[in-house]
Amino acid sequence: MWRDIRGLTMAGMLVLVALAACQQAPNNAISPERLPPSINPADPAESQVKEAVLRAYRGMWQDFASAARTADWNAAELRDHATGDALLILRHGLWLAHRNGEVIKGQPVLDPRITSLVPMPSPTKAKITDCVDDTDFRLRGKSSKPGKEDWPAGRHKTTAELSLRKDAWYVTAFVLREAGTC
Repeated sequence: MWRDIRGLTMAGMLVLVALAACQQAPNNAISPERLPPSINPADPAESQVKEAVLRAYRGMWQDFASAARTADWNAAELRDHATGDALLILRHGLWLAHRNGEVIKGQPVLDPRITSLVPMPSPTKAKITDCVDDTDFRLRGKSSKPGKEDWPAGRHKTTAELSLRKDAWYVTAFVLREAGTC
């Protein structure tokens, strides 16, 4: 399974790493078009929590994209918004790119939606559903030449779990599915 990963998109590498880690997507995902009734968008405190959750999720991807430019799997900023399984997946994907002399250029396009905040009224856990587009977030050789693009790019259904730890939100786990799932 790991013999030839040259040319995979970063999202493709993350899918492989997630599969290898035996992560399973939750079967009870809530439709991203509709927030659960427990989330009251009119409540300013909940709005602040939602903003912090989304900021942490987007921050994880920004940190990853920054470290991916040099395939720095030990980049300190990876810990700014990710921990646990999520941090392991990010680091392993970068380590694979580093090992193969490749870097990841560009930025993923995100469209996250909070699908769960629990327990209420002071949430400590959150779930996000996203459709990550990696069309312009691709592996390159260190010479910046395009690599062999065997893995299809596109929009990947993504679910993420976040936890509040020491007054900050962190992505603790995520599953990135294959291209074309959203």
